[in-house]
Amino acid sequence: MRSLGLRLLAVGVVASICRRSLYFSFASGGESSSNSSNSNPGAVEVKGKDPNGIIDTAIIITSSWIPSHPSTLMVEMVVHSIDLMITSLHPSTPIFITIDQFRLDGDIEQIQNRSNSLDQHVLNLYNIYLINPRVHILPFMAHSHVGGSVAKAMDIIERHFPSTRYLYYLQHDYYFVKEVDHTALIHAMETHDSINYVFFRNEKRPLNRIKPCGEETSIEYLDNVNNQTATTSISTKRLLLPTATYTDNNHLVRFKWYKDTIASMISLTRFPENPLQKRAMDGCVSGRSMGLYAYNEDHVIEHLDGRKTSFR
Repeated sequence: MRSLGLRLLAVGVVASICRRSLYFSFASGGESSSNSSNSNPGAVEVKGKDPNGIIDTAIIITSSWIPSHPSTLMVEMVVHSIDLMITSLHPSTPIFITIDQFRLDGDIEQIQNRSNSLDQHVLNLYNIYLINPRVHILPFMAHSHVGGSVAKAMDIIERHFPSTRYLYYLQHDYYFVKEVDHTALIHAMETHDSINYVFFRNEKRPLNRIKPCGEETSIEYLDNVNNQTATTSISTKRLLLPTATYTDNNHLVRFKWYKDTIASMISLTRFPENPLQKRAMDGCVSGRSMGLYAYNEDHVIEHLDGRKTSFR
């Protein structure tokens, strides 16, 4: 597992080499066309390889100021892990990287130093991704926290990518270290209306820390992770575990459900998991599950500590 983490780190270090081969591969995968049914003339439906011919998934990566700025390595590792580990995801799937403004507290010198490093961080991200039409950088001028950042990004996605039905929410300090079969997960969600949210566990969240949800039962589905060879593909049974656990760690959600759920928090300048964890627990006790599930695989994502580690 550690060797894989180091592999991703190496990929980040040589991003200037990898970037072109990874990100420009989208050109052969599809094309964009105007969505005449939407009142917004800038809205698009991205033609892809899914059965309906339209890419229905988007990705949000939220970020904020950390001591390792202006380095972009952490964000790059998260983006690279999407390409490496979320299998069968169309290479044109749009990625939105939000950069939150920090609270203007502390002494003047500290505020100025943070402002300068964050400003350079944003410029560095633009220099890396500006010519990649798949990646969109969203720097916010006011402090929005996670809830506000997600809400703003989803408003943009809804307006400009109206065919989006599913969303990966990722944190800038959690990257994937195990493969996830995207197509199989989406198929499971389309087959089972009860699934609204699937979260991926990190190294510090073992199975015994997953809170069960009343009498809800697990959902079984098939995927092809780690079972493909040059000539054959063997499906593997996988479980989604119903849970009363809500976490802001990386997760896959139904877009509309998530947008409505985030909006229902009223106060958005906070971590969604704070109010939604209580709501999830109350729902499971009362028999009104929120539709939360845990991906039954250990250590799918790994933490990067930008508060203690400098990548300069």
